[in-house]
Amino acid sequence: MESTSGLNSSGTNIRAMASSAVITQPCKPSESSHTPLFYGFCAWFVLAVLLCPIHSADALDFKGEITLNAFNMSGKTRNTTTFDGGKSSLKWPIDVKTAGASLLVSGDNIMEVEIGLIAEPWRDNTAPMKDYDYIDESNYPERSPHEGVDIYSESTLDSKALILSIRSRVFPYRTRYLSAGVSAGYEYQEFDYRAYDTRQVGFGPWSDQSIVVSGPVSFYTVDYDIFSLGIVVRSAIEDVVTITLDASILPVVMTDDEDEHLRRSRVSNSSCDGYGFMSSLSTDFRVSEKWSISTLCGLSRIHTDGHTTQYWYGDDPATLHFNDTGQKLAGIDTEIDQDTFRVAIGATYRF
Repeated sequence: MESTSGLNSSGTNIRAMASSAVITQPCKPSESSHTPLFYGFCAWFVLAVLLCPIHSADALDFKGEITLNAFNMSGKTRNTTTFDGGKSSLKWPIDVKTAGASLLVSGDNIMEVEIGLIAEPWRDNTAPMKDYDYIDESNYPERSPHEGVDIYSESTLDSKALILSIRSRVFPYRTRYLSAGVSAGYEYQEFDYRAYDTRQVGFGPWSDQSIVVSGPVSFYTVDYDIFSLGIVVRSAIEDVVTITLDASILPVVMTDDEDEHLRRSRVSNSSCDGYGFMSSLSTDFRVSEKWSISTLCGLSRIHTDGHTTQYWYGDDPATLHFNDTGQKLAGIDTEIDQDTFRVAIGATYRF
């Protein structure tokens, strides 16, 4: 059970309910095996080699665009751990409101490469983190059976975000008004949270777990390495309005997270792999030879699964009459899912 406050009087603990073996000697939390910069470089190399058109560089007329926009991304990351004694689901809101920038280089409208950057500093998140615990009461003879959520909590959040992307498009089919082709890309996302001031409610036989905790509760970081392959269709109307539709599968998605539970003296590290899809619609309305107004809206859905390792760097107050310091659990079944919707509007300069 992932009791957010870490002060439950029953001593209920995922350490006691999980089926994974406990390592009794002191150990350090495992580090992620995913290296975003390495995979990002590999993706860029593959794009440069495979999607480069047959035409020689001298034959292409290269042009560039710089776009500055106002960016908004909403959605959630959901981390669900399943163990013998039940299930815990934490929902971390994605609420990014910041400025973004991108650079696009194209050659004769045959191929293009776009690099994007979005960064948001620490700020108050408008939505709380939500924690749902489902407990199998058969492990607790003193508690009567109960259906649905057993313990629910909300925590206030501060958050920040970083998104780096690269995408290449090639248009082998072109007419005066319509172009169609393929795209490939890589995107790195990182979301960081600071949770505090928790309000926890227990239901049914767990009503004694209701509590309010003031102050810091946990630090959470999740990052995604997202690879995409898709099709793209573009329509240009009298060189004034350009509409682009992208539809992509995400055949490889790798995600890692780290949750430091301050009240439980515990760090959890998850590593998952999976897949997803992404689609977007963008427009470009030219207002002069050099300037245009651009818009973007898009949605994505990701599902990954893997395992979590938990490490206690101090004694957990939720475990009575036992010193957890140095204990470790590995192999906890975990799913990390993401749903997002993004919109942007900005100005584009051509050179």
